[in-house]
Amino acid sequence: MNTMRVKQVGRLATILLSGLFILSCKKDNPEPEPEPEPTDRTEGQLIKDDIYKYYKLYSVWADGSIPDYLKDPAQYTDQYGSASNVLEALKRLTPVHVAAGYSGVFDRFSFMEGINGYNIAGQASTKMDNNEGYGISVQWFSIDSKTAQPYISFVEGGSPAQVAGFKRADIITSVNNDKENYSVEVTCPDPGGSCEVKDPAAYSRLRNNINSALDAASLTLQVKRADNKLFEKPMNYNNSYVINPVYKDTIYLNSGNNIGYLALSSFEEIENNNQNQRNIDAAFTQYEAKQIKSLIVDLRYNGGGYVDAAIYIADKIGGTKTKGKLMLTYEMNKYMQSDAAKSLRDQLNMYDTYFDGRSALNLNKVYFLVSEETASAAEMLINVLVPHLPVEIIATESRTYGKPVGFFEQKVRDKVSYWPASFILKNARGNLGEKYNKGTDRNLRDYWDGLVPDISGVGDDVSADVGDPAEKMLATALADAAPSTKTRAALRSISSRAIQTVDQGKMHTRPERGMIKTRSK
Repeated sequence: MNTMRVKQVGRLATILLSGLFILSCKKDNPEPEPEPEPTDRTEGQLIKDDIYKYYKLYSVWADGSIPDYLKDPAQYTDQYGSASNVLEALKRLTPVHVAAGYSGVFDRFSFMEGINGYNIAGQASTKMDNNEGYGISVQWFSIDSKTAQPYISFVEGGSPAQVAGFKRADIITSVNNDKENYSVEVTCPDPGGSCEVKDPAAYSRLRNNINSALDAASLTLQVKRADNKLFEKPMNYNNSYVINPVYKDTIYLNSGNNIGYLALSSFEEIENNNQNQRNIDAAFTQYEAKQIKSLIVDLRYNGGGYVDAAIYIADKIGGTKTKGKLMLTYEMNKYMQSDAAKSLRDQLNMYDTYFDGRSALNLNKVYFLVSEETASAAEMLINVLVPHLPVEIIATESRTYGKPVGFFEQKVRDKVSYWPASFILKNARGNLGEKYNKGTDRNLRDYWDGLVPDISGVGDDVSADVGDPAEKMLATALADAAPSTKTRAALRSISSRAIQTVDQGKMHTRPERGMIKTRSK
């Protein structure tokens, strides 16, 4: 499905290679004209050669950083014993980035994985549209500074756990009918910091119990809910489940000032009126019917996904205020800008993208709830709206993840799925998060270290269910979107609670799927 109106704007100029969001494209693409191959090279050697070739042709750092051995890749690749070693060596040639959040070469993102039974080192786990397991993430928290318990922090839409009825804020009390006590004693010396467990060995055993249970093919899970009632259900999985990225949508009614809420776990495929598109359309139809004035978008567990899906949702949010305006532009290396790569750009639709006005919304403000797991297309969604709408970012910690490069898949000899970081995106102002990062060095400004929020350090209160106005991040947004004595008092009450994390408390967190997600076949 073509979700954007595009136009080609003259001959692209040579582009500064800095950062932006992650973009994952699922479309097939033609290979460049291959050089004649020596007949005496083995399959493994030819794969190494192709890893070099496609990096030199597609990488955003190819110009100036990567030596040109296109006519004879063996001069470079024969130095290395494997395709993985070739890729790691190429990544080490990219410029060095030094900042608070990350210090090292810029390319920490390009990757590859074996396909069709071909094994290579350095494989990455990428799930797209479908996922495996139970769809549960866990976080150990203390609410009294004395004991900590394992809370379910996230339940993915479409997962066995979601179907069984488990939800965020459930406290795990038993796995597979064991008799363990999952409450652990803690000391919390700093009211604003994390807690330490008094018995690390017992804590480690309990964590291993939960991890092992969540990895098994069958599981009986018992939880305690906010009303102190127990809920227990057996679950199993044999095959992957279809992800429903909309895990909550609702409307908070206020006289003349209705507020929408949309929780998105990722950006799965939206095309041809599929279920994802119908779910998004249904949510925005309700927002339009209730004439919401503000929208709260919960991206705290969103690692990205399909760019076209993020564009579709950005268009829905922008509504009447953004119709016809520039949304984003692409930047690529010299080869990717050249006539030789035109058919590739055409197939991937890598041209300026404009808002189509896919909803009748006329929003006064958009709030984004984020965490350090918020990345890629999720960061892109925020940034493309900044030039056009009042945007406020509310963060659990101090910033988002910061993964500003984009990818499309290149199949290598039907053995390797290869994803060199190949392009960057800019919003209509031609910057990558300038509102939030105002350093004089553009590499620091382009949020390689994440988008800096308007409100930071709010914390992720997993003792409240998703969409519950008593949850601190949501309450923070509601107090601003619908200011009243009631909402301000509610936020003060919630803020007075001592919700503290525990060291090594996050378990089965969602992987960085959105940065480099592949389409499941």
